[in-house]
Amino acid sequence: MARPLGLPWTSVDDRSGLSECFGTVRYGRLAEILLYDIRRTQTLAGESAVYVDLEAEKWLKARSAAREVAHLLHIPSNPPGWTAGKWGEWYPDVLGNDGKLTTKKPKLYWQPGWLKQHDRLMEAIHAMPGRIPLVMSGDLHAIAIGRMMRSGKLDMHDNPINAVLTGPISTGPSKWPSGRRGTGALPPAHLDMDEAVKPIEQHGFTIADFSPDKIVLRMFKWDVKTQSPDAIEALEPFHTAELIKPV
Repeated sequence: MARPLGLPWTSVDDRSGLSECFGTVRYGRLAEILLYDIRRTQTLAGESAVYVDLEAEKWLKARSAAREVAHLLHIPSNPPGWTAGKWGEWYPDVLGNDGKLTTKKPKLYWQPGWLKQHDRLMEAIHAMPGRIPLVMSGDLHAIAIGRMMRSGKLDMHDNPINAVLTGPISTGPSKWPSGRRGTGALPPAHLDMDEAVKPIEQHGFTIADFSPDKIVLRMFKWDVKTQSPDAIEALEPFHTAELIKPV
């Protein structure tokens, strides 16, 4: 999989080649999925701070540029595209005194280097030759899909990144962003997002089907207050996105 064996938290307790923070799911030449934890290796170094270890960043960018597989998907532990004003996020947005997200109020201990690394990774995803730019994550406890058109100074209108909040299937009543943070998930000021589905605070999940020329995303939601667990098996997607591979 070309994942360096020397990355942090790899081969812990004699588990040779296995990592607690970084992984790859590979299906032949069809798809490669990059899994990475953004907080275990975070640093608090201001402009040079990182979430993802720098050697891991090199690996992620190298795999994004490689051409062995038709599709390459990034799945970081914290989702690009939206924010709820939490400290441990890529973005500087924080909840203001008026109950709205703002960047005018400093976020305590937030590091500008985290956002710089975000932009480096987004640039690598945007620049993937002949592939569908796609990043998925579930940590914001919501269901959403949109296209990232701009990230800071990076204009991505010619090849927008498809960003997905995959949905939580088991969030407790107090764990929704609006309940815990006072705001639902919203696009940060750093981005221009074209939201096909704005974040929905409801239990759900996303199924991705890969074929050589496209990725089909089917999004499901389930209401714990009005539906039984047995209903999950018969759910129909409330939104379907067909992403076509560039020629």
